[in-house]
Amino acid sequence: MDYGIYGLIIGIIIVALGVMLGSMLIRRNYYQKIDDLDMRKQSILSASVPVELQKFKQWPMEGETKEKFDRWHQSWDELVSVHAGQIDEALYGSEEDLDKYRFMKVKADLNATEQLIEELEAMVHAMLDEMAEFNAHHSSLLDIVKKDEKELYQFRKTLNSQNSAFGPTYTLVEQEIAAAEAKRTEMITLKQEGQVSEAFETGQSLSDQVNHIRELVRVIPQFVRTVQVELKQQLQQLRAGHKEMQMDGYALEPLGLLEEIEQAEERRAELMNRIERLEFDHFEEDMQQLSSDIDQLFEAFRTEVDARQYVKKEFSTIKERDQKTTELMGQLQQDMSRLVSNYEINARVGEEFEQLERERSALSANVLDIEQALIAQMLPFSMIKSKVQEAKRSLEQFTAMHDRFVENTNSLRKEELEVRHKLETWKKELSTHRRLLAKSAMPVVPNDLTNDMRQLQKGVQSLDEQFEKAPFNMTYIVGLSHDVEETMDHFRDRVHALIRQVTYAEQLLQYANRFRRRDNEIHIALTLAENKFLHGEYGTAVEIGERVLGRFEENGAHEIRVRVDKGLEQQELLRK
Repeated sequence: MDYGIYGLIIGIIIVALGVMLGSMLIRRNYYQKIDDLDMRKQSILSASVPVELQKFKQWPMEGETKEKFDRWHQSWDELVSVHAGQIDEALYGSEEDLDKYRFMKVKADLNATEQLIEELEAMVHAMLDEMAEFNAHHSSLLDIVKKDEKELYQFRKTLNSQNSAFGPTYTLVEQEIAAAEAKRTEMITLKQEGQVSEAFETGQSLSDQVNHIRELVRVIPQFVRTVQVELKQQLQQLRAGHKEMQMDGYALEPLGLLEEIEQAEERRAELMNRIERLEFDHFEEDMQQLSSDIDQLFEAFRTEVDARQYVKKEFSTIKERDQKTTELMGQLQQDMSRLVSNYEINARVGEEFEQLERERSALSANVLDIEQALIAQMLPFSMIKSKVQEAKRSLEQFTAMHDRFVENTNSLRKEELEVRHKLETWKKELSTHRRLLAKSAMPVVPNDLTNDMRQLQKGVQSLDEQFEKAPFNMTYIVGLSHDVEETMDHFRDRVHALIRQVTYAEQLLQYANRFRRRDNEIHIALTLAENKFLHGEYGTAVEIGERVLGRFEENGAHEIRVRVDKGLEQQELLRK
């Protein structure tokens, strides 16, 4: 029972201590907030509003300036004398209520005080921003007054000293300057009356006018000089040049240059009208385009002059070469007649000759067309130049085709001579091979070699007979000569190889006979080898002889072969 009472007492004590601690913490937080709000009030009171208001006393206290000054001064006085006292009284009352633990009332009072401080802070910031803007407008007006006065004076001075450079725009530019000067006077009047915002807007409009006049003073002399003087002179030169060239024999009507000159003059007049109206949107681009088009007209005239010089220089050469092509074609027709009588001409050669004749006819027609154009003087020289260039290309093409045709036809005669020369050589070589085979004293000539000799003789005879038939079919003759040449090469190699083999076999057996008596087996082998040699089996005879000689002399067969090769080489050199 006693323990329960003690526990209850202890609980009550703990709760009481908790309540006291909570109250202390709450009071501490509220005191901190009161200090913070007081600091914010002091910050508001220390704002630079009085200093800024003092600056305004240097401006004329009229109109808008006086109205704004009075309003700001009244707002600041009300803040200092009324709202600051209200804040102090509210904060003091909150401290007394905290001492009495009236936390709910303190919270409501502090919230209302904080809202008031926030409104005052916003009001002060707005006042300072408005003052800064107002001061900026005042300063800007001073700059505009000084700067624009100097520039407007300079504009008028430039206009008067260079009045001819402005041409017909002199009066309009002077009116622009006068309007800007009137705008400046209006701005100064508004400033003196204290209407700063309206004066500032007028000053901005004045600055735009000054910038516009500055651009006019910069570009108008250049535009007037270019359009009224330079482009006009260039067009006059073009018109005079057109007339002079027509009198000198140039056919310019098909080119339409006079119409383009007139169109350029109309465009120049329109540009001049735009200058007089001070309309300069895309003006420089249009002026540069007209200048570029005039340059192209000059280039067209230069092209005609260059074309005339080119035609006079090149056409005389082309006429001479055209006359030579006529002579070449006549000679070629005679050569073609001889070719047709001597050789079988294929369709390709005939087509090439016909193409040559067509190219020659086109070239002559082109040259005649150029001559007629020069006499009639109806075509511009630039067009005639194209015809001359075409004739020049046609002439070069004809020359190339002619040379290629002559080369191809000459190859027929060349092939004939080459085949005839080879034929005589093969006849002599065939006779030489017969003599070699006869002088070699070989017992038997192999049947296949004899057949090759007959076949070769038949080919040579057939080739010889082709040259007895006119016209010659050179395609067939050349093909036949290749066959004969291949057969001759093969026969030549066979003859040389056979003579080398027979000579080697003969000397090998003669040298091996010195060992015949050594052994009966040797005697029998050499006898067999001699029989094989006599029956034309020279390879077998060589094998037996080399086998026999190898038993007594290891390098004997090789030495004999080397000696035979050298002997045959010497004989070949002597025959040559």
